[in-house]
Amino acid sequence: MMDFRRRMEKSMLTILVGLWIISSSVAAKKQPYVLAMFVLGDSLADAGNNNYIPHCEVRANYTPYGVSFFPSPTGRFTNGRTAFDFIATYLGLPYPPPSLQPKANFMRGINFASGGSGLLDSTGARSNIITLSHQVKQFEHFSYMLTRKNPSGPAQAKSYLGKSLYCITIGGNDIGDYIANTTLQNTTTPQQFVRMLLANFDQYITRLYSSGARKFLVFDIPDLGCAPNTRFAGYNLDKGACLNLANELAVAYNTAFKTLVAHLNQKLDGASIIQLNTYNYFMNIIQNAKAYGFKDTTTACCGSGMFNVQVSCGKTKPLTMFCNNTSEYVYWDGIHPTEKVNAMFSHQIWTGNSSVIYPFNLSSLVLGKNSSGH
Repeated sequence: MMDFRRRMEKSMLTILVGLWIISSSVAAKKQPYVLAMFVLGDSLADAGNNNYIPHCEVRANYTPYGVSFFPSPTGRFTNGRTAFDFIATYLGLPYPPPSLQPKANFMRGINFASGGSGLLDSTGARSNIITLSHQVKQFEHFSYMLTRKNPSGPAQAKSYLGKSLYCITIGGNDIGDYIANTTLQNTTTPQQFVRMLLANFDQYITRLYSSGARKFLVFDIPDLGCAPNTRFAGYNLDKGACLNLANELAVAYNTAFKTLVAHLNQKLDGASIIQLNTYNYFMNIIQNAKAYGFKDTTTACCGSGMFNVQVSCGKTKPLTMFCNNTSEYVYWDGIHPTEKVNAMFSHQIWTGNSSVIYPFNLSSLVLGKNSSGH
């Protein structure tokens, strides 16, 4: 894996000059701004970090990933843009480049996400990915360097970090690993497992806060049991219906997650944490597919076999085999949504009501207005 710290030190001067220009421009306009966007998490957010990790087993850097938007595969686990790409556009920012991308410009944000990662270091460890704990360490080093080397003093760096947005999507892989690990199930109850995940989330948010983060957009866990991969894996139990065990764990996590986020909003002075109701939003699409313009909510667009997941996306012959109309499908591959779903979801993140995003939407956070028609 490339040395993020060494590369960050080399590019810090450029970042500091850009920071000064950006901050001066914002000060002159006297408008509330999100100066940069930092993304942490798993494959729902990964913009290509795993491409740069030797022997990484979790990648999407091959055809036909990205086919609907990018000229060539980027490492995003969908047919085009992720929800975080659309969010960056709403904020007037470039797509945050992967933290491991050589010669990337990090002035307006960094994407630390790594497909396969989870709240636990054990999640995805065998696949040689970047754990969430290491992603947090990368940001901590970025914050430290920004503050230490800033010629204008730490106040400017603190202002820049405080006016940036921090997006976190994580937890689905942890639940997937728990369901597949009968040994862990015999030693750890679902309730204990959920508490373990939330304790780690609490720790990571607090560490990001201590390094200057103030504005957070956090995602709960979607309806994992309804993804094509899970339907196939649990076919003998539920005959292709949504796998109840996976969804029950997601709901248990999400219920406690909402309580934790409310606690963190009170505990972390000056922080604003807004939470996505990812589970309900995706379940609503699946249950009301026709109203949203979808024809298929159970099958992957890309792949082959039962639910199009017996042969993974990009592993079929011909290699480019995928559905004729991606906009009719909820799922691009066995677990990840299509670009259309990402676009719809990000619009709700920006303008939606409390059924989707709580306590207010992202445009309210950015504009400093805690009123969005709830």
